[in-house]
Amino acid sequence: MAKAKKTKKVKEVEVQSQPLGQITLNQKRHEDCEWVFQFDEDEPQVFAWTDPEMNKDENPKIIFEITNIENSYISFAHAKSGKKFKLFVREISEEGKLMREQQREAIKNYQKDLENIEQKIDEYASENKKD
Repeated sequence: MAKAKKTKKVKEVEVQSQPLGQITLNQKRHEDCEWVFQFDEDEPQVFAWTDPEMNKDENPKIIFEITNIENSYISFAHAKSGKKFKLFVREISEEGKLMREQQREAIKNYQKDLENIEQKIDEYASENKKD
């Protein structure tokens, strides 16, 4: 019999504070660009590009999807060296299990940190509550 999944209710608290500063993200977008892959320091290989005459209303992007069906893969080959690059699915290995467990631990630690922050916000809000 499977255990019921526990869900945690998140308490929202509005706290007004002094602004600490302004953050600005400067991300340069390439209007006319290409996507490449590279083996070590070999010459980058172009596998996709934008075309200003097509899809003018879409934000250009590349999305790879490999399902969990056996023999699902995407491969690239270097035109000159013949080197191959392959993304594929396989049964989980011991290394994969270890990485998965490390990720779970990192998520647990993040959740604990988040709970501590929420507790401190609650404490701060109750201490600074205006009557």
